Amino acid sequence: MHPLRRSLPSLTALTAFEAAARYESFTRAAAALGVTQAAVSRRIKALEDEIGQPLFDRGNRRVRLTDAGRDLSAAVGRAFDDLTRTVDAIRRPGAKLTVAVSVAFGHFRLLPALSSFRATEPDIDLRVISEDAWNAPDDGQVDVAVRYGRPPFRGMRVAASLGEAVVPVCAPAMAADLGPVTMGGLARGGDIPLIDSASPEPSWLDWAGWFARKGWAGGFDGARLRFSSYSDADYAAMDGQGVALGWTGLLERPLADGRLVALDVPPLRPAERHHILVPEGRPLAEPVDAFTDWLSGMSWPTG
Repeated sequence: MHPLRRSLPSLTALTAFEAAARYESFTRAAAALGVTQAAVSRRIKALEDEIGQPLFDRGNRRVRLTDAGRDLSAAVGRAFDDLTRTVDAIRRPGAKLTVAVSVAFGHFRLLPALSSFRATEPDIDLRVISEDAWNAPDDGQVDVAVRYGRPPFRGMRVAASLGEAVVPVCAPAMAADLGPVTMGGLARGGDIPLIDSASPEPSWLDWAGWFARKGWAGGFDGARLRFSSYSDADYAAMDGQGVALGWTGLLERPLADGRLVALDVPPLRPAERHHILVPEGRPLAEPVDAFTDWLSGMSWPTG
């Protein structure tokens, strides 16, 4: 028998452990693996006996990794990710690239320009994940991610950054009707209906945060229209339903083609940016370099 086989626990036990560590639950791990909770518990107990120390602290409703469990979980996760990538490459040979972006970034910036990347790199098999939940560090197949905020980002390192300016935006007809707009006029509402949205990123600004960053101390009446999606808020603004906050880099196209206009109010230039991220500790493949160079080289207005 190969010495490696003698020193490693069984793959069945490691699979049960990886699932339980990921879900922090034997029951959910069992459901994901299609076995009973008792089977998962037995496999993990056998693994702990073989290693010689506990891997989980067992509570009434949830299990938590011990220090030894965290070390093993990290190693097993890396090994399984490597195996997944290798098997996938064998099954489907060729250059592959998985990119994770927020829904707004994918909608307004990536998708409208993606044809130019496809034209220059036609042999890359591209997969785009658009979601506001930050799952990229936990998805072993994500090669590039774009996230708004400030570094550091767990499990990722910054390859390039795209600055931003945040200004009030609305449809051209509404801007003409409003005429000159002041900070006080925006804050007091009245004839200026403000549109707000839920935050696609933790450091995303709503109107209250924008006024605070601008140093406004005169009070704020609040937005009259709110959406759970930033993209929906911008489309409502394009439709003439009110004034939304606009990230000028993100909204370059609707600002350039006249669907939106920026009101004549000094922009806020936040410390947060859109960052192009790659996984820590993973060598950069050619498709990753090609995509990162293309994305960071796009025109990116900052107000």
